[in-house]
Amino acid sequence: MRSALFSDTELRNKSIDALKRRLRSRLAGYRLAFKDIKVGNLVYRGVFWHDRPNKIDQLSYPPADKAKLNRANRPSQPMFYCSVGAPAVFYELHAKQGDRIALSQWEVAEPLWMHNLGYHEAALAKLGAPEIAMRTGIYDLIPNETRKNAKLRRLLSLAFTEDIRTGREYRYKQSVAINELLFDKAEPIPIKVGGPKSPRVAGTVYPTVQMRGVADNMAIWPEFVTSLRIKSVRYVLVEEVDEANFAYTFLTLAYASAFSDRYIIWQDNLVPEHERRSRIALEADEWVLRDGLNNIYDRHAAR
Repeated sequence: MRSALFSDTELRNKSIDALKRRLRSRLAGYRLAFKDIKVGNLVYRGVFWHDRPNKIDQLSYPPADKAKLNRANRPSQPMFYCSVGAPAVFYELHAKQGDRIALSQWEVAEPLWMHNLGYHEAALAKLGAPEIAMRTGIYDLIPNETRKNAKLRRLLSLAFTEDIRTGREYRYKQSVAINELLFDKAEPIPIKVGGPKSPRVAGTVYPTVQMRGVADNMAIWPEFVTSLRIKSVRYVLVEEVDEANFAYTFLTLAYASAFSDRYIIWQDNLVPEHERRSRIALEADEWVLRDGLNNIYDRHAAR
């Protein structure tokens, strides 16, 4: 079996549809797993905004004409990308000093079924994730998995979680082809493990690529965003980026937890500045969040 799904030349020159045709035959009989996202879970989404947004729609997935080629979608085919932890948003956005970001929090209001991609041990090790044992409940979901299936799952996981550098965005065609095949109604993957009786799956969950640690991203199809309920939004200014320590310092400029007729109702009064300033950094194998007085208010395991 090849060590990679496609060569760089193939990814440069072939269309997504051509890649799917090549990949479909290799995945015949492939078994995959699902993840159940339960009601009450919180997810976070970040959007660059030079001016403070006023509508909920500005925090959600982009309009078709603004949707660019990304990990799970073609150009002009928007998806709602989010993370299960707020810190991951800054890393996934490659936030820079001076950036202004609308960081919104959403609650899962209806259960969502998601495809699992990227949770093979090889992909987790590449991302610097915590001990494999901490991820057993996610990646070890296929009973009596064959060696062929395990090898395919490894290839798919590594391909889908590839860290795509600026100027090499064409390589996203590979992960898009993988993701679309899982939802292809014309020729679906024949065997599904652990999934719902209904064939409708809301999107794909995969480990966060940019932030080392136990964090997951989700790419949700627009039609399922109605299963999410917005809880709050912070409009933040990225004040400092410390790449050596994987650290971000940001200041909350505005905050809202009330909404009316799709409009954001920003609060008139804010707490003192030191309470609105946050720093997230990698400290002794933990992601540590501190306020403006250097007090710790949250921690996440890093590996």
